[in-house]
Amino acid sequence: METLYFSPMLLGLNLMLASAIACTGLWYFSRPYPGPGFWMAGAWTLILGILLFMGFMASGSPLLNVLGNATQLAGEAILLLGVFRFLGLPPPYWTVPASAGAMALVNSWYWYSPINTELMVAIYAVIGGVLPLQACHALLVERREPALRSARLFVGITLLGYALVTLLRAAVGVHDWLQQVEHADVTRSVSYLLPYNFGIPLWVIALVGLALMTMRRILLDSQRHAQEAHASAHRFERLMGVANAGMLVVEDGRILDANPMLEQLFARRRDQLLGQPLAKLLDDDEAPLLHQLLQRADGRPHDLQARRGDGDGFPAEVAVAALDDSQQRLVEIRDVSHRKALELQLLHLATTDPLTGALNRRAFEERAEQELQRARRQNSPLCLALLDLDHFKAINDRHGHQVGDEVLRRFSQLCQQQARRTDLFARHGGEEFIFLLPDTNAESARHLLERLRIALQGLEIDAPGGPVRVSVSIGLASVGAHDDLHHLQGVADAALYRAKQLGRNRVELAL
Repeated sequence: METLYFSPMLLGLNLMLASAIACTGLWYFSRPYPGPGFWMAGAWTLILGILLFMGFMASGSPLLNVLGNATQLAGEAILLLGVFRFLGLPPPYWTVPASAGAMALVNSWYWYSPINTELMVAIYAVIGGVLPLQACHALLVERREPALRSARLFVGITLLGYALVTLLRAAVGVHDWLQQVEHADVTRSVSYLLPYNFGIPLWVIALVGLALMTMRRILLDSQRHAQEAHASAHRFERLMGVANAGMLVVEDGRILDANPMLEQLFARRRDQLLGQPLAKLLDDDEAPLLHQLLQRADGRPHDLQARRGDGDGFPAEVAVAALDDSQQRLVEIRDVSHRKALELQLLHLATTDPLTGALNRRAFEERAEQELQRARRQNSPLCLALLDLDHFKAINDRHGHQVGDEVLRRFSQLCQQQARRTDLFARHGGEEFIFLLPDTNAESARHLLERLRIALQGLEIDAPGGPVRVSVSIGLASVGAHDDLHHLQGVADAALYRAKQLGRNRVELAL
């Protein structure tokens, strides 16, 4: 019992077991930092080797002796590999099989041809002393991460002390071997007791230093990440402040933060915006699309109708992006009223005749085709009329092109005033115009065109040579079951020609 109580091996085992548990905790809480995983694996491998060696001492099994010593050195080598991984250096993996294999070879020879036990201890100590010298050198010459320099020096010096104690153990063992000293009870051997009194404490101190070095790196990284996060937040705030679009952070559909531009855009104070549903900034009809945008958060802009605090609506471009892994969204809202006005202006220029303001021929034909298809599907009536100003060339020749242009403008204005909302009116070319009258039979179309013709007779255009009066000849065609637009225009043109032949200033229905 006294032997067990004062057993240095049991004391060493308990110290190494505590170190292994501590290394396991360090690995768990420091993931994914490199290094602690090797320290944990090395410590448990070392304990396994000690247990195997204790089994040899209890049973005298040569196999346990070979495995125990080899496994202990393998554990030390694995643990020291973690130092290289922690420093970001290529680990010398070869040291694990080399140290374990060398010791296993020597131990196997011992059982084949016994040699002095002190020489065995010396060989073990030489291998165990050289291993930490590699890690010690790496720690002391490393120049990166200046903030870790003091921790590296602490661990490096401690490992150097451990290596020197181990090599001193080897020297004592060699001395005893040369003196032919051999201890029947190894616990009374100086070379055996030296590591338990000095080596293991230094080993534990080195492990504590490695833990401190790891925590120091974690702390430095945390500080750096905090500084980067602060700088990123500052940049984000500056971007939010100088952006020429309304920017807001949304979570669960409610506004968490907003930039000054959003206040200007919606004519609301920031305190009135925070906590409010984002949907309140948009028309009620936009709620389904807004919900989809918040779900997708793909950053693509979409046109929605927004509403200011005073109730005025305006066209807005809305883009939603995911802010982070949470449910928060970054929403950008731009007032695109000017862009929409330009688009309408460009559309107007592309589809209207610049002189008369009527549709141009291309725009008319595109829309007329749609109306013609609709009329066929719904089996509804539809009429087309061609209108040609009478004696327009004579007006141009007598009064000049300025008066002629004014005649065209005034006639176009009159036609657009007389037209219904569903009618299409366009300049067909020169002094010729065209009407498309959806949902209108021939008789109703004739009455509408007659009113237009009579109204034109009362129109006077001032000119230097006196007032100018104009009249119009009109050819009217009603769509048939299989008529296309080209054929319908041909039929109306024939009716217009007949109106000209019959004296002008009249409406003629196609035969």
